[in-house]
Amino acid sequence: MWQVTFSYALLLIPLVSTTTEWWGDLRAHLNPSRTPAFYDVTYDEAECPLGLRSDAIPEYVYFGTMMATMSVNEHDECLQKCAEKPRCKAVNYFHPFAYQKKGFCELLSETQRDNPRLMRPFRLATYFEHIRCRESEETDDVVDIIQKPAPVHEKKLEMNSLMKKLSTKVNEFNSGFRAAR
Repeated sequence: MWQVTFSYALLLIPLVSTTTEWWGDLRAHLNPSRTPAFYDVTYDEAECPLGLRSDAIPEYVYFGTMMATMSVNEHDECLQKCAEKPRCKAVNYFHPFAYQKKGFCELLSETQRDNPRLMRPFRLATYFEHIRCRESEETDDVVDIIQKPAPVHEKKLEMNSLMKKLSTKVNEFNSGFRAAR
């Protein structure tokens, strides 16, 4: 009896010692921000004539190693300051409160991938990473989408064909369901 209980205890020890620390702070995963992550594009003629591109995570900040802090009018100033410094990998931008005119910028020498546990929810703030100059291929795709919208007539035809396919699939499903009874 004791030998069987002892062997079950040995089997449970590896299960109990597992952890999810590698995935970062569990609170951040269980409390996603109200707005999804997005790509941001800003323009600066001097350094990046095609504009800056970055990945943004709203309502989160990274509490990692800071290089510098400053007041800025807009988030694009913060991104530009980071693009000018080779060691800068990410920024935290704190939006101004009602009584403030300027936002607050933190330049970071690490990203959330360096230490995911340091990423925390924070209202009125946005975390930016992968700050880089846009390439000409990226702008060509955007221009094609903007300049070549699909005609309304083609959209109606696509919708009609989709509805026909959908109705036939629903009929197939219903007939198979009735035959199974």
